[in-house]
Order: sequence, then C-alpha cells, then structure tokens
Amino acid sequence: MIEGLRHILYPEVCVACRSLLQPGEAFICPSCFTEFSQYPGTEAGGSALRRVIRDHFGEEAAPAEAWSLYPYRHSGRLHDAMHALKYEGIFHLGALFGRRLGELVRSGGAAFDAIVPVPLHSLKLIERTYNQSHQIAEGIAAVLGIPVLDRVIVRQKSTGSQTGLSSAARRKNVQDAFRPGRIASPRRVLLVDDVVTTGATMVSAASVLLENGASSVAFASVALTEKE
Repeated sequence: MIEGLRHILYPEVCVACRSLLQPGEAFICPSCFTEFSQYPGTEAGGSALRRVIRDHFGEEAAPAEAWSLYPYRHSGRLHDAMHALKYEGIFHLGALFGRRLGELVRSGGAAFDAIVPVPLHSLKLIERTYNQSHQIAEGIAAVLGIPVLDRVIVRQKSTGSQTGLSSAARRKNVQDAFRPGRIASPRRVLLVDDVVTTGATMVSAASVLLENGASSVAFASVALTEKE
C-alpha cells in the first residue's frame, strides 16, 4: 500500500517495471504493454475464456460472446500491474485497462444494454475502498457509451481470495455468493471481472443475472490465467 500511495503522489514511474514514464504516458509504459502480450486478433482471448468455462462447467455455462485481453501468470509485469490495481490503491489502472478492453469489445460489433461489474462483498469494499472490476467497467463504458450498473447483483457471501484453490474449491467458494440487487437486470449484459481463472465467479454471477431478467450475459476480463 505504501508503494501505491507513493505512486499516487509521484505517478511518473511505470507500476510494472518502475521505469520513468515519458510525457503523455500514464501508469504503464509502452514497453510493458508490449510485454503483456495481448491475445492476437479480436477473438483469441474470448475463445480461450469460453474454453476455460466449458472445461470447468460444461457447454451450457459458456457465454455466447466473450473477450479477454491478456494471458496471465502469477509472476511478471502484468501480475505486478494487476496487483497494483487490486491491492495497492492505484484504481485508475482499472479505467486504463477498461478502455483497452472496451476497444476490443467494440471491434466485435456486439451490442449491450449495460455493463455489470462483478461486485465485491460490502466488507471487502469498505476495506479496499473501491471495486477494481467497477473501475474496469467504467473504462469500457467510456468506449461503448453504455451505463455501468452496480445494483443489479449483490455479493452476499464473503468468499475470500480464490488464489491457490482447486477448481472444485473455487466452485464451492462462490456457490450462492450472489443474489439479485435493487434493480432488475437489463436484457443484454456485459459482465466484467479483472482476472478469470476457472470462471467460477463469473458463472455464478451470470446465473443470477439470467434468473432475474437478462436474456444474455457476455463475459469480459482483462486477463485469463494460463496453466503453469
């Protein structure tokens, strides 16, 4: 957190490699964005995300449409950047990644009524002060020109971190984690999270949206965990 506060006060250093940023650059240098190795084309990341969902939850759980920017490993510069977003208070990174993700979604020509970020439990939100998925969603919204809705679903179960859990444990961890919120689900939803590993969280959230008014739920994530 100290490093995160330092960067807020002196934002001229790349959060991933600590090199000096040039005028016009923000938070992450072009060299690191290149090293993140974005999935090629507009469909590769989405195809990989859908494949992960099918492998863990079957064909019926896989979204018809999906997008992901980067393959993710638990080390390296992308990991450092995502850690800074999630745990070091550098929430502006969310909008930065979100705009890039929004451009990818827009290139696919899909249309949505609203963006729904995967919510944090209220206690976790108090602790962290912001939801990184909401920050990403705001960046996407700036590109697509559609609203971000936070009250469609609520995280009623504090699940803790999914890191290090097996696939079965992840599914159990998010079972009944969400419930409908104060407003009805829009028909066409783009569900957004930061990093997907098995997809358990998104599948659980999507099921609540579909049960409460959504006709379709597409998935979008900044990153997708690769097997190591």
